[in-house]
Amino acid sequence: MPFYVSLLQTAFHVELAQIMPIVLVMLAVGLATGILQAALQIEDTTFSLLPKIFAMVALGMTGGFGALTGFEHLAVGFITQAPIYVRHTWS
Repeated sequence: MPFYVSLLQTAFHVELAQIMPIVLVMLAVGLATGILQAALQIEDTTFSLLPKIFAMVALGMTGGFGALTGFEHLAVGFITQAPIYVRHTWS
């Protein structure tokens, strides 16, 4: 496997590992809101939007399950190993 493909694979794995909990929380909030709207027959768009906004604000304030830290570790790893990457053959 070429070197650049392994770098991309590492980046995609870290991205998915860090973003998946956030996506699952938003999916759960959207699903719960949709079920509640259907059960109570509420057609107000504000009711469907506010819980998602509150969930995103809460995730942003708590650091999003450490997503920023994970991306920071990826960037630091790539930057500290940059001299090795420059001298490495890319094919």
